[in-house]
Amino acid sequence: MLMRMRKSIVVLLALSLLLCGLYAPEGSDAAGVSGTDIVGTVVNETGAPFPGVEVRATNFTKPGTVFKAISDGSGNYSMPSNFVPGLYNVTAVYTNYSANVSYTAIAVPLGGVVRLNFTLSEVLCTLTGFITNGTTPIYGATVTMIGAGVNYTATTLEPFGKYTITNVRPGSYNVVVNKVGYFPSDVGPPQVMVRGVTNNLDFVLREQEARALGGKVVYDGNGLSGVKVVLTSSNSIYSFETETDADGNYSFQQVPVGSYSIVFSKERFQDSRFNLALSLNETRRLDVRLEFDVENNTQTFLLGLDLAHSLMVVGLVLSLVVLIVGLYLNNRIRRKPELLDRDDGSEK
Repeated sequence: MLMRMRKSIVVLLALSLLLCGLYAPEGSDAAGVSGTDIVGTVVNETGAPFPGVEVRATNFTKPGTVFKAISDGSGNYSMPSNFVPGLYNVTAVYTNYSANVSYTAIAVPLGGVVRLNFTLSEVLCTLTGFITNGTTPIYGATVTMIGAGVNYTATTLEPFGKYTITNVRPGSYNVVVNKVGYFPSDVGPPQVMVRGVTNNLDFVLREQEARALGGKVVYDGNGLSGVKVVLTSSNSIYSFETETDADGNYSFQQVPVGSYSIVFSKERFQDSRFNLALSLNETRRLDVRLEFDVENNTQTFLLGLDLAHSLMVVGLVLSLVVLIVGLYLNNRIRRKPELLDRDDGSEK
């Protein structure tokens, strides 16, 4: 019995609320009910107040009854004084922006206040597509949109070689694709991005033949380890880096065709730079000799030499001094043997 009474009370409350909406005046000049309201705050993606946004409350049972409010400088809004209770669909509208939520069948009771907040984001554009070699997806490729003063990039993902660039501002863009081991994509017609529209653009890349570049770095005739070797394409799209091994050897594999600069550098040594061009199917060897950096090296000792070579010089000089003194003493003793007898006598 108690359960039936509770259900009856709930039904009566719902009917009374529904009747309030059904018999609410349609015109904007209809008398409202004091204390009955929908209020809230509108912000942008960063959480800052968003003024000037129109918030519309449309009666769920009588769509012709619409109440409107405009967010103020603090992003706050409230329905006009003639607002009446009922069920409402509530939306926020601003040109070129979309709200994060749209409320449906919100019950506003007699004398009650309902708070509904909105976050608005600018409606932008999206570019998406697939990168393949004609049959097989290519992942790890870089897709770049080049516009007037703004660029966007994305990387294709496994397993389908798909890329997606979101939040692109409307405008015209050139789109290029690059990946090591493939020729860059041809520049096609500009992509015209329209607000709220997703463009689909696929690319087919041509694979390059493998090329190799290597050699040896030496100093004073010996292989020099730990030398940083940086290979950079003239258009700055490709950049490779390695270090020489214990014997001074270095190598690069799968290098695309093109013009490059290569720089060899190591602390306490002068950098060495070369420009070169790699042709199709070419294997290039480049051996390099580094010179000690005398001017900028603070760890020099003698004549601009490092410690090891300075010690070698000192040892050589000392050896020469000992040799000369020995020759001098030997020569005197040969000429005056009595010097030895004098020394023997003094000892006695």
